[in-house]
Amino acid sequence: MYVTRVQLTDIKGFSGRRAVDLRLPGKGGWTVIAGRNSSGKTTLLQAIALALCGPDAAASLNVNIDGWVTDRAEAGYAKVDLHVDAEADAFISDLAAPSTLQMRMKWPRLTRQRGEGVARWPSVEVDDESLMRGRQGPWGHAPRGWFCAGYGPFRRLASASGFSSHRAQTSPPGPVDTLFRDDAALSDSVGWVLDLHYRALEQEHAQQEESTADEGAARRLLNAVLALLGDGLLPDRFQIREVSSEGLWVRMPGRKASFPLRELSDGYRSVAALVLDIVRQIHAAYGHLQTEDKEGGGAVILQPGVVLIDEVDAHLHVTWQRWIGDWLREHFPNIQFIVTSHSPYICQSADEGALIRLPGPDEDSPPAVVDEDLYRRVVYGSADDAVLSELFGLETPYSSRAERLRRRLVALERKVYADTATTAETEEYKELSRLLTSSVQSRVAEVTARLDHEQ
Repeated sequence: MYVTRVQLTDIKGFSGRRAVDLRLPGKGGWTVIAGRNSSGKTTLLQAIALALCGPDAAASLNVNIDGWVTDRAEAGYAKVDLHVDAEADAFISDLAAPSTLQMRMKWPRLTRQRGEGVARWPSVEVDDESLMRGRQGPWGHAPRGWFCAGYGPFRRLASASGFSSHRAQTSPPGPVDTLFRDDAALSDSVGWVLDLHYRALEQEHAQQEESTADEGAARRLLNAVLALLGDGLLPDRFQIREVSSEGLWVRMPGRKASFPLRELSDGYRSVAALVLDIVRQIHAAYGHLQTEDKEGGGAVILQPGVVLIDEVDAHLHVTWQRWIGDWLREHFPNIQFIVTSHSPYICQSADEGALIRLPGPDEDSPPAVVDEDLYRRVVYGSADDAVLSELFGLETPYSSRAERLRRRLVALERKVYADTATTAETEEYKELSRLLTSSVQSRVAEVTARLDHEQ
């Protein structure tokens, strides 16, 4: 399935002229939602996730919706239109499967009973048609296909209290848990790989006893997962190469020895956890992985679906932010990634028609796909071009210290040209001119050298 339209009314700040009505490409690719803090990025992703997963999932998440409904509104509404992939998404009913679905949900305002100190939590209300179609498809119990996963900014291999949280030990986390719970860990993904490792060893032991040499299903699946993880996911030529009873192991460039992934920095672990969990959940949704070998090594996962990621740039160095969107799009070509970000580098990977600006809380305008001119300035320009555009609204790319010095330089320049500057002021003007232009000249020289090398 793919999301083709999102409508939110009277949910938090999305009311009146700020109500959401976004049309998305509805195919695999990279959709980026950018906006200032408190513009509603997380709320938008969470509302989409609840509409895709249904009322039962919403109830199991135990989401605190206190404050979700806009002040003075009776209820908040979410509508998400879906394009249905007839080959991937199965309906329980024998009725003809529609090519599109509209999933509608309603959150009534919380009420307080007389004499009670806490609000009474109402159930999410769903109209009959959405409920019927939802139960037959994406909202059904263990449906085939209908892949959706959601991730918050804290994408940990382990919880804050240990390798796996108590919830993860007692029941597997849901597909969108970390989008709503900061303490949820993705340790189940590592457990899934370890299970594949053990099953592969068991199959190989059985084959040895039977004197057969065929590669078992578990080994083929494990090799595909390792080929995916080892295909340039980590920077600086680090590679995830193997799995043992202690987890995933990483090989450093130029060395034969490996060391555990858990010993690497947050950035390495969070990206590995994210990709590994996406693979695990695709396998759970479809019952198998449809893979394709890449030329030169690596693997591509071909199944469709929707992945929501809040603050995808969290924990990532800017060099990693530049290519993480391209990497995910290349290795999951049929997944519709809908991500939020504060990073211009993440925005530069957005597909055409898939770069969305959320207005600030003080703006009386709706979220909107940016126009072609702004899209081109962001995608084909520099990061400075992006942050100085209306997408981010930054007034200057310079530090506050540099701005003070630039203002001083302008004042000195006026005196120099008016021939009223003292000897000390003239020397200060020369020094500031060298200081403030050296970085620009160095950057120009760097870019020129790179272009000459490429030619």
